[in-house]
Amino acid sequence: MVSARAPGRAILALALAAGLAAVGCAHAPAPPPAPAHEASAEVYRRAEAARVKLLEHEVERLNADVRAAEETLVAVESGLRGSQTRTEAVSMLAEARIEVERAARRAPWRADATAEAHEKLEEADRQLGEGHIGSAIFFISRASRIAKNVLAEADLVRKAADARFVRSDRVNLRAAPATDSEVLAVLRAELPVFAEDDEGDWVLVRTVRGDVGWVHADLLRER
Repeated sequence: MVSARAPGRAILALALAAGLAAVGCAHAPAPPPAPAHEASAEVYRRAEAARVKLLEHEVERLNADVRAAEETLVAVESGLRGSQTRTEAVSMLAEARIEVERAARRAPWRADATAEAHEKLEEADRQLGEGHIGSAIFFISRASRIAKNVLAEADLVRKAADARFVRSDRVNLRAAPATDSEVLAVLRAELPVFAEDDEGDWVLVRTVRGDVGWVHADLLRER
């Protein structure tokens, strides 16, 4: 006979396995190729620091997801429901929705992350509908942690005096200040970049994820 707790247990087990795999596979993104029009060593030092900080935040979030999954699995296996009631879980879900929406507004360039957070909230709502309060709270917590990371990035950009934003979709980040130079990356609309230098109509920038290259000034806007 299948236990009444089986659906919630199976979902949490899958979430735990996915979290463990993600933590195990996490690695620093490879640094971009050095532009032919070489930037200063200090620019690359700041870009590398940005990459490391981003990785640290992501690993911290994944580890927190794994810990939460383990704690919830223990509660499910032991037949405990935890101290939260359905009413409290519904309230937590409403607050998390507000937090995720705020993150989406303040950091539109992180649409991928906020979309993931929305998916977690939808799963939490489904778990609540099936009476799995512990499972619902687990997914609510995951969404909330994603939103907090996005909001922290938005705060970093807001405080940066040299921040600019990509005007158009699919803007080329180039290795040198010329339209025929190598394309290092393609930047999305509203992505924030930090201006480091300029040469004629071109601006040397680094992105929030640590890429370094040149963008034509007409393709960037200030706040």
